[in-house]
Amino acid sequence: MNALTLFLTETLLISIAIVLLHRFKDYFGIGLLLIFLGSVQFIQTILTTTVYNEIFKDIVISPGSAVLYTSTLCCILLIFHTEGVTKTRTAIFGLLFSNVLLAFLSAITVRQLGIDSHSLQTDSLKEIFSFDVTLFLVGAILMFIDFFVLIIIYQFVNFKLSKIPSFFKIYLPLSSVALFDSVVFYSINFISLDNEANLLNSNIIAKQIAVLIFSLIIYMYLRYSKLENVKEMPQSFNAVASIFSFYEEKNKS
Repeated sequence: MNALTLFLTETLLISIAIVLLHRFKDYFGIGLLLIFLGSVQFIQTILTTTVYNEIFKDIVISPGSAVLYTSTLCCILLIFHTEGVTKTRTAIFGLLFSNVLLAFLSAITVRQLGIDSHSLQTDSLKEIFSFDVTLFLVGAILMFIDFFVLIIIYQFVNFKLSKIPSFFKIYLPLSSVALFDSVVFYSINFISLDNEANLLNSNIIAKQIAVLIFSLIIYMYLRYSKLENVKEMPQSFNAVASIFSFYEEKNKS
């Protein structure tokens, strides 16, 4: 298989996995999908800083950013669409917590590798766990902003563009946020590199391809499952903001 085939296969497999995990939530709960969200964070971080493939001429992409991060956006949108505000809040704060915990555990692991000589494959493990903390933190903060923008756009599309086909109600928010994330992330972290423009363009192209595939699979799943109607749509900006406020939710309980 070439790089493009592997990229498309990975995107298709993960999109199918997402809808299957959601499909069986009546039997196993939404927890399986949340576990999936948390589990991809570590490999996503590693792939974003280590693995790059050329899928077209001069288009070099990272599957961690293009596929796994985009799958995270799709999961959040799917949970918001079918489960409502409370479970969306749970997923978002769970992801933030897992990212912070990952950073601490990675730092501790690097220290453990250097304490004595009993550990195996220390050099390769140090390469894996010694990722750029600044890049990681910028990504975590941007992820939180991405989720907010995603739900705002999704709310706008459903209220103001309610007559457009259901597919575009999924595709437009995901495509817009993926573009926003690419521009901001690469502008902040890689602006000093000579090939920053190429990395940015490559990431935009790859994410848009991934978004198209994810959107098609989710749309077909929602239509087949008769879940096209949004379960709970916030009616105001403040209602959307409450999704991202832990303290507000705590006070309501």
